Amino acid sequence: MKKFSLSIIVLFILLLSFAASAQLKTKVVIGKIYIDDGSMVFRADKYKPLADSLDKNIKVNPNDTTSLFFRALIYLWSNDIMAKPAQRTKGALEDLTIAKNMAEKANDLKMKDLRLKILRASLYKELVYRFTGDESWMFNSKQIAERKNLFNNYKLLANKYYDELVQLDPNNAYDYQKLKVQDNYPLNN
Repeated sequence: MKKFSLSIIVLFILLLSFAASAQLKTKVVIGKIYIDDGSMVFRADKYKPLADSLDKNIKVNPNDTTSLFFRALIYLWSNDIMAKPAQRTKGALEDLTIAKNMAEKANDLKMKDLRLKILRASLYKELVYRFTGDESWMFNSKQIAERKNLFNNYKLLANKYYDELVQLDPNNAYDYQKLKVQDNYPLNN
């Protein structure tokens, strides 16, 4: 009997350690959140199975804040590597908008994690970046006005969230202040 219960305890400990290691590891460096997998470069294909699994879980459990957070993080880093420096790369703005909505939903569901606050600020900063190029040849004046409005809203929110981070994490206030958006929309309508 003792041997059997000891086996169950060992199995339970192994399962717990496996479950803990299955979660995506993150780190915050200079005010930015990163996936901490030990590699130097984010490889989207490496995270495709995890992204698919998170997408399935979000369909079944739309209020799972952990899944929303990690899926938004994968969108951010996948977009960052795949889309920069071309602001109008197809899919970049759309993926960032999905990620922003996921992060906002996790926040609305009262997820209490500083990493979520950092992710939100990072997403809005990246959304602002999508509008900083000279787009005069692509859009008419009405579209430019709409894009300028989005730019200004995203900039306002990014800077608001960085200001909140300064209050929440004063030890890294300098990093958050440096990340605030200083750009202005490049076109007049």
